[in-house]
Amino acid sequence: MTTDSLEPLKAKEQTKASVRPAPARSSTKAASSEMQAQSPHDDAASSKPQRRYGPRLSRLRTASVPAIRADFRLVGFALAFLAGAVATLFLFSILALGYAGSYDGRILPGVHAGSVDLSGLTRDQAIGKLQGSFTYLGQGEVTVTTPLGVTTITYDQLGRGPDVEVMADAAIAVGHSGNPIADAASVLHSTAFGEDIPVVVQVDPTVIAQRIRELVGTSSIPPQDAQATSKDGQFTVTKSAPGHGVDERAIGSEIIERLTDVNAPADLQAGGTFVDLPPQVSDKAAQDAITRAQKMEVDVTLTWTTLPSTAAVPSTWTPKSWPVTAAQIKSWIIFSMRPDGTYGPALDSAQVQGYLAALSSSVAIPAVEPTVVWDVNSKPVSLTAGKDGVGIDLPATTTALSQYLDKIASGQRPDPTLEVVVGPVHPQITGIEKVVNFEIIGQHTTQFYPGPSNGKGANIRVPAQKLNGLVVGPGQRFSFLEAVGPIDVAHGYAKGGVIVRGQSQHTGAIGGGICSASTTLFNAAAKAGLQIDERHAHFYYIDRYPIGRDATVYSNGTTTWDVQWTNDTPYPIVIRSWATYNWAQSTITVQFWSMKTYRTVTWTGGFKDATSRATVNPPKYVNNPSLQPGQTEWVEYPTDGFKTSVTRIVTDATGAVIHNDTWQSVYQTVNGQVDIGGGAPSPTPTGGTPTTPPTTPPTPPPATLTPTPTPTPTPKPSRRRKIS
Repeated sequence: MTTDSLEPLKAKEQTKASVRPAPARSSTKAASSEMQAQSPHDDAASSKPQRRYGPRLSRLRTASVPAIRADFRLVGFALAFLAGAVATLFLFSILALGYAGSYDGRILPGVHAGSVDLSGLTRDQAIGKLQGSFTYLGQGEVTVTTPLGVTTITYDQLGRGPDVEVMADAAIAVGHSGNPIADAASVLHSTAFGEDIPVVVQVDPTVIAQRIRELVGTSSIPPQDAQATSKDGQFTVTKSAPGHGVDERAIGSEIIERLTDVNAPADLQAGGTFVDLPPQVSDKAAQDAITRAQKMEVDVTLTWTTLPSTAAVPSTWTPKSWPVTAAQIKSWIIFSMRPDGTYGPALDSAQVQGYLAALSSSVAIPAVEPTVVWDVNSKPVSLTAGKDGVGIDLPATTTALSQYLDKIASGQRPDPTLEVVVGPVHPQITGIEKVVNFEIIGQHTTQFYPGPSNGKGANIRVPAQKLNGLVVGPGQRFSFLEAVGPIDVAHGYAKGGVIVRGQSQHTGAIGGGICSASTTLFNAAAKAGLQIDERHAHFYYIDRYPIGRDATVYSNGTTTWDVQWTNDTPYPIVIRSWATYNWAQSTITVQFWSMKTYRTVTWTGGFKDATSRATVNPPKYVNNPSLQPGQTEWVEYPTDGFKTSVTRIVTDATGAVIHNDTWQSVYQTVNGQVDIGGGAPSPTPTGGTPTTPPTTPPTPPPATLTPTPTPTPTPKPSRRRKIS
C-alpha cells in the first residue's frame, strides 16, 4: 500500500508572503501620525527618550507579528494533524496485527494464487487446493525438431506442474513475516485490495536433457573442455577442442524457460540446427585456474584454542595446533566447476575430512555414553543420561579452510593460522530402542570363592556392579581401572590378597581379588574379537582361569598394569555383568552386547610348556600361635611354574584377518606354606600335616591385589606382586 506525502501547509512560503513590504506612505501622513502620538498634556512622555525606526524596519514590525502568529498556528495544526495521523496509523497497525493473529497458521483473506482463492486455509489445505486447481499444467506436449529427427515429450513426463509448496509458503507468509510494520501493511492491503501470489511452475530439467541427448547426442561431436590437472607434483593444462552438432543446452534452456511460464501453449515447438559447439571451459579458464591454485600453496597452521562453554573441560586439556604444509595443501587441490559457474581450484573434501578425522580422533573429548538398565529378564528397560563430547566439525572446518585459501587466491593475506570449527560429539545410544536388537557378541564366566583374599566377595561384586550397563562407543578405548575406580573403602571395596616378596598376604591391600573381574572382562572382550590394547599375566598360574588368558591389574602410584581394549566395530557395545554369591559356586559373568559383527575368533596354544616346567618343592612350615597345637592350615598353595603362549586370530565375514595376537605368559613356581599350631615348626610336624594340599582347600587362594591408586608416586616402587 502506498500513501501520498501529507503537506497541507508550507510554513516557509506563508512566512515569506506575510513579510513582503507594505505600500509606501506620504511623508505628510507620517509626520501627522507622529504628532498625534504625542499628547500635549503628557510632559512625562515628552521627557522620555524617543525611539525612531526607519521606514523599512517600521513596516516589518507592524506587518510580521500577526503573520508569524498565523504561521505558528498553521504549523501547530500541521503537527497536530500529523500526530493524529501517526496515532491513527498505529491504531490501525495494532488492529491489523491482532487481525492477523486471529489467522495464525492460516492464510489471510484476500490472498490468491492466480484465480485460486486461498483465504483462511492452512498450509496443507492450500497445497491440496493448489494441486487440484493446476492439474492442467501437466496437459500438453513439446515437440523437438532437429536435423537428426523429431521427438515429443509430454508435459506430464517432464514433471510440469505447480510448485504447490512454494506457493503455499508464500501465501501463508502474507501478514506473518514477523515484521510488525510490514505485516500490518500486508493485512491492510490484502483486506482492501487482495494479495496475488505468483503461480510457480516447475519442470524436471533432467528429463529434458535426457530426451534431447537420446535424439541428437549420438550424432554430435561434443566439445572438449580444457582441464587443469596435477601430475608429478606439477599443474598442467589439457587443451580444449570445439565440437559440432545440435546445441542441446540451448534447446533445453529454451524449453525450460517457456514451460515455466504459466501461459505456455499446450503444443510447444522447439528445436535447433547444426552449429559449432564451443567448450564450456576454455584454455585460458584452465590456465587461470592453475594460477589461482598456485597462490593457494601456502603453509597454514590449524589451531584449536577454545572449547564451548557447555563442554566439560578435562583438567588435562590444552590448546592444540597442527602445521599443514604447502605441499599437503597442493595434494588436496582439484579443479572443477565452482558454485558461481566458473572453473577453478577447490579442495578435495574427502581428503581434507580424512585428514581432519585423524586429528579429531586423537584430541576430541569423547561423549559419555548413557548407562543401560536391565530388568530381571535380561532386557534393557531404560537409559541414564549421556553427555556430549567435543570434536572437530569436519565439514565446517573443510569449508572454512576452502574459504581461507580462496581469499589467498584472490590476493588477500589473512592470518597464517586458522581456528578449526568444533562441534558436539553425540553419544552413540540416544534411546533404549537402539539396544533392543543387540545380541551377545562375547561373554565369559569365572568361578570364585568368597573369603578374606577378596574381601568376602566384595572386591568382585563391586566391579561387576560398576561395569554393568556401561556403553563403549565405536573407536572408544576402555580402561578397566578407570571404569571400576576409585578403589577404596568409601566405594565398597575391602581388603584382600596380595603377594609381598613372593609371599601371599590374604588381607594385604584394599581391592585384593579384583582380578577375577578383570580376567573375566578380558576374556569377554577377546572372545568378541575386539582389539586388545593391554593385558598382563599373574605372578603364578591360577587354575580357575584359562591357561595364558588371565589378566591382572595393579597400581602403586608409579606403576600401573591395566586391562584395556578398543571398540573397533562400527557399533556401540553395552556391557552387562553380574556376580552370584553361593560359596564354592559363586561366579562373575561379563557379557558384551552389540549388533552382530560377523567376526570369528580362533584360539591356538594355551598349553604348559613342558621344557620350562618347574615342579614344586615341599612346602614351608611356619609356626602360627593363633592355631591350636597340632592344627594346620595351608596359607600358600603349591603351584608349578611354566611358560605358555596363546594365539588369537580374528577374521571378518569375508575371512580377512582383523587381529592376530599372541600373548606370552611366564608363571613362577610357588612351593606353598603350611602354618602349624603349637611348638616350633618341623619338617615332619605332628598332627598329620599333609605334604600335599587338599583337593578342596578350606581357605581359598588369595586373589589379585589392586592397591588404591595414589596421585603422587611413592619414593620407591613396591615389591608387591599381583595374585588372584
